[in-house]
Amino acid sequence: MVDGEPVRLPAVRWLSPTELIRTGVTVILGSTVAAYADKRDVMAGTTFAQDVSFHEVADDEPFWFDFLCDTGDGFPAMATVATLLGAPELTVDGATLPRGRVLLMGGDEVYPVAGTLAYEQRLESPLEEQFVADPDGVVPTVYAIPGNHDWYDGLTAFLRVFCQGRHVAGWNTDQRRSYFALGLPHGWWVLAIDIQLDTYVDATQLAWFRAVVARIPDGDRLVLLTAAPAWYGAQDGDDRSMDRLAFFLREILGDRDLPIRLVLTGDTHHYAVYSLEHPDREQVLVTAGHGGAYTSPTHFLPDELDVTTDLADPGPKRATGTHRYVRRAATFPTVRTSRAEAFRVLWRLPLRNGLLLPLLVLLPALVIVPWVLGVPAVSVIAAVAVAGGSYAFVVPQRAGRVRRIALGLALALPELAVAIAATVVAARLDAPLATVLVVLAAGLLSSLVLSTFLLIAARGANRNELFAAQSIEDHKGFLRLRVDPDGTLTLYALGVGTVPRRWRWSPGATPRWTPRTPVDVHLVDEPIVLRP
Repeated sequence: MVDGEPVRLPAVRWLSPTELIRTGVTVILGSTVAAYADKRDVMAGTTFAQDVSFHEVADDEPFWFDFLCDTGDGFPAMATVATLLGAPELTVDGATLPRGRVLLMGGDEVYPVAGTLAYEQRLESPLEEQFVADPDGVVPTVYAIPGNHDWYDGLTAFLRVFCQGRHVAGWNTDQRRSYFALGLPHGWWVLAIDIQLDTYVDATQLAWFRAVVARIPDGDRLVLLTAAPAWYGAQDGDDRSMDRLAFFLREILGDRDLPIRLVLTGDTHHYAVYSLEHPDREQVLVTAGHGGAYTSPTHFLPDELDVTTDLADPGPKRATGTHRYVRRAATFPTVRTSRAEAFRVLWRLPLRNGLLLPLLVLLPALVIVPWVLGVPAVSVIAAVAVAGGSYAFVVPQRAGRVRRIALGLALALPELAVAIAATVVAARLDAPLATVLVVLAAGLLSSLVLSTFLLIAARGANRNELFAAQSIEDHKGFLRLRVDPDGTLTLYALGVGTVPRRWRWSPGATPRWTPRTPVDVHLVDEPIVLRP
């Protein structure tokens, strides 16, 4: 804290070289630790009764719960979401929406990597400062599953925050594992799985969920929580995540008549919904990763998805095959807004990524200066390094070395052309000050080349980097859901188009942070209604 005021951290600058190095090293170490010391294997020491929570209300009362994920990034976005979650109720577009008795967190609770301090500063502090106690004394409960960013410290900090019975801001915790199941009123259950860095589901977890499912009455309806939208990867030619999810469902559900009516996930930082195209079944796949991290695009989303039958069909019908899902028109951000945000990479990339611009100045300098000084061999080595770095940077949406090489050359050749042209100009000027100015100009052009590449190549490569480079804090929100006494589930998607940037600290007030401009929350989609 500074003079009693909590630390306000900016949004993560994902393409800053220092952040890339720090996060990269942590990811490598975390992945190695997770591979050799999977903490899920030691979560078998508690009994079923201690692990599964049941939430009840009167037979004639609705039950409210919230869904939030991809949180714990920059302060303005997190404070905005915390202000909405912390209020006992919200009035949105004329509808009164009480705060959920349960808060489900769907992964990536902190960025860029997990750690005790990161959780405290980026997640818990904003939630705690903005929480307003319920006038009736009701204390809600939070349950969470980890995403890949939570796994990068081997799940250590996540388990301490969510799995040791402590309070998280105004919410109680009530889980002992990194996965959980909830019994909700009026015939609904929540199954939330831990996919551990999108690799596999461990045997301990499978056995635990089999025991849970054995106690669910036939015909009850399921809400499935998973930390990543496997169906997105399948459309880009990577079926591994979808295959693992299908395997999990086959193993734990078997021939039971337990339809999965709703799948909630995040990881991709936008709101989008796909509905099953089936005359007799209602099922929706909801990506709602707009809880606080940088905004992801929506204008690349396909109008239709083909998803394995394992996810769509209950009971004996569960077999190999596909079903078609159709995207709802409403997304957040809208397709039009997403396309406009994409073009802003041209100036946001050099301005929002720390030492990236100096690095882009240095690379052509390593080609230009040795050549001017008569050491062409160094220039050649630097040019090869630029080409190799371009190849390493390119991440195709579909696998294939030839495609990656082609895209790498599409980035490397313009970058080298800038460096070579600048070398020729600097050699002719033959003046130190002029050489410095040429190097600076080459760096700015290199930044423009990289931004333009991301913008043009985004359909085939580096779609995530196009938006991660911008650290967009707007277009944030979460889901609020209601289960009616007749078993109808209604989903409200809440969003804030422009996040307040300026906040006033008032230690004696509740909430303690006050935005200088109002938090303008609205429904970003028509309510989604799933009937029994």
